[in-house]
Amino acid sequence: MAASEIPTLSHLGSVPQSLFSGTVAILTIAWFSVVLRVYVRSVMMRSFGWDDWTIMLAIAAFTVQCAYIIKAAQMEMQPTKYNNVAGLSELVTDIIAFSGSYAITGVFLKISLGLFFLRIIVEPWQRMVIYICMAISTIYGFIYFGIVTFGCGDPQKFLLRTVEQKCLSIENVTIPASYVHTALNAATDWIMALLPIVTIWNLNMPRVTKFWAYLLLALGAAGSIVSLIRFGYVDGLRPGKHFFKQSAKFALYSTVEPGLGIAAVSFATLRPLFKKCLEGARSVSASQNSRGGRKTPSIVPDIQLKGLPLSRSRPRDGFQAFGESEDEDSQGWTEVSVVSQDLEKGSNGRWPQSPRPI
Repeated sequence: MAASEIPTLSHLGSVPQSLFSGTVAILTIAWFSVVLRVYVRSVMMRSFGWDDWTIMLAIAAFTVQCAYIIKAAQMEMQPTKYNNVAGLSELVTDIIAFSGSYAITGVFLKISLGLFFLRIIVEPWQRMVIYICMAISTIYGFIYFGIVTFGCGDPQKFLLRTVEQKCLSIENVTIPASYVHTALNAATDWIMALLPIVTIWNLNMPRVTKFWAYLLLALGAAGSIVSLIRFGYVDGLRPGKHFFKQSAKFALYSTVEPGLGIAAVSFATLRPLFKKCLEGARSVSASQNSRGGRKTPSIVPDIQLKGLPLSRSRPRDGFQAFGESEDEDSQGWTEVSVVSQDLEKGSNGRWPQSPRPI
């Protein structure tokens, strides 16, 4: 890289502000979803599993990732202060740290996603596919972390070593590795989401339950949609005078992709919480209706049959036949009593207050 191609903070416009606000928003959503997930799994369900522990590691790495890009965006908002060699070197170092944290976030997220699908997949060959996807994404994730973080040795000297051309080739190594990493993320998400479809289709369950199952699968693969969009901005990593402006959208989608994935796989575990909230809303509504309105007396009284002769035969189809009783005085007869309180109040006492034999 020639000295004239050193990146500059001039003419960035509103790019840093958009990057800052987008990062803060997706970080807030991700943390909100994880907190709810922890509550559901640990308090409501008491089944905190390995997929929950790994999502905690993913949100921790994602927080570090967002912290670096927020700091970089704030520096880009002050071009007069940081548009010098020392400032640009620090800014590039933060972006390198952001890229490395992104790779680690993806590793933990894919492990958590795989463990989540292993909860609902029972076919041996499907489970083997999940394990293979987890292994490939984990191994390549750490390889990608090494490329983007230590491609120039000490990350703090990245800008200087790039100018001196002492780094791995960005055009021949870093950019192709980023394309592979992005494609691998999308493929892993789709494979894990599509595997259980046939199994769920063949299960004997209500259509509503199947719908919710398919919705959970779609949420689990939501991050892959952003991965495909991010694929078109990998070329923005090429060094040059306008590096910060060109790489801004790539950095934004690199933040949205894992953040949306964390939120999606966390929201997919919140069905017990939604069910409890819905039941609570119905209970409150029913209570308000009972206090606000007057109950209409029932037209037909509640009839209780007492002293029915027991049958020696077994009941059929929910009915019970009458037979001879051991007490000859009560053959075929019974006592009939009216116990409807509503009708008793609404009929001015015309119905008897106590059982009366017929």
